[in-house]
Amino acid sequence: MTVNEGEPLRLYRKALRYAESDPEVFLGTARRAAESILLDIAMREAVGSKPTLESLLTVLTSKNLVPPKVVLAVRTIQNYGNYGSHAQDGSVEEISAEDVRPCLNALTQLAVWYGQTSRSLAEEAVRHELSDHRRSTGTTRLADSTLIVVKAVLLGCGLEKALARRNHRVVSLQLPWSDNLVRDVSARLLDAAVYNEQRILRLLETDEAVQDQVVPVGRVGYSMGGRNFYLLAARGGRWGGMTAQEFLADPAGAQIAVPKHSDMFDNLLSALSTDEAGLADMGISVLDVPHHLGLELFHLNRDVLAVGGQNLRIHAREDDAYFELLNSDMLPAPTQARLRSAAANVLIANRAWLEELDLHPGELRRELMRSFHECGSDDEMFERLVRDLVAHASFPPETLPDSRERLVRHVLFESYRWGRP
Repeated sequence: MTVNEGEPLRLYRKALRYAESDPEVFLGTARRAAESILLDIAMREAVGSKPTLESLLTVLTSKNLVPPKVVLAVRTIQNYGNYGSHAQDGSVEEISAEDVRPCLNALTQLAVWYGQTSRSLAEEAVRHELSDHRRSTGTTRLADSTLIVVKAVLLGCGLEKALARRNHRVVSLQLPWSDNLVRDVSARLLDAAVYNEQRILRLLETDEAVQDQVVPVGRVGYSMGGRNFYLLAARGGRWGGMTAQEFLADPAGAQIAVPKHSDMFDNLLSALSTDEAGLADMGISVLDVPHHLGLELFHLNRDVLAVGGQNLRIHAREDDAYFELLNSDMLPAPTQARLRSAAANVLIANRAWLEELDLHPGELRRELMRSFHECGSDDEMFERLVRDLVAHASFPPETLPDSRERLVRHVLFESYRWGRP
């Protein structure tokens, strides 16, 4: 982690707030955000440079750390920033929101690239640390998560207590929700993790290392009760006046933002009853975005459609500017059944770890599920879980505390029927 952690995206979101209301301030903030992004990349890669936009871009480009398309985006932001500084001294006419739109598009392109790059670098750093450090006796490496559905399982199933009774201490490691969790368990960088069942089964069929070393312990619930698919649209965009039936009949020209290497992308394919090649045949293009990007996706293009997590979904429900063009409930019954099956999450463990603890997968699952169901039925335990999730799960930065609690309670009810609707 760098000292600059979080600052680039804070400045990016701050810039977005000024794009319409004060374009001149937007241009200055956009330049600061671009500079902060490049500075963070330089610090992560241990590249020396003066902390100026020009110097950072020159050094990072010379080391092939910034792709050409991103260089072009940064140059666009830089030029507009220079133009904005002249506007502030009165040497050019007033700048409108429409004037700065190319800069806004360039900034969002830079932020998308940075989100993908920074997550990749952070993930690589964790794995490097895991591989370099010898395992301490009596420790269990568990993949932690800030996803509400998964974090609730990890907090509610009592794994730490179960392992403490066996003289093991849990070391929680924050890693992204991706197929790499399964591979990390197979390589024993991790001992246990919760991940999507269908993605696990696919790896068990195709990866020999996974087949040999990864044991599915058992299902631990369904994300949003199996109704976790949605396609988010902006009311002011191209799809604002369209129904689900009209979209399904003619989706040509749609650009859908979704993390491609995730079960979210699988859900999209399932909902449209196609494969990736079929999307192209339907005239649909995919914008591969990192998980954490929120409603700012629509600042890049009001016509974009988004498939995201439940945090984005609930945040959008509190803003009348967005609506669900398509969701699980609007699809045929067989498709709904496929999506429900695809929403199952499973606890997996490393085979050698289970043998060391003399644990049978079925025995471990029964023990954890007893604790999990007890948490849902005990009011005091449930309220403590809600407080823990509000404090430790991930939310859009602008989400207020009351909204965070509503989101947590909604996800817990939809996923596990805990609490009240």
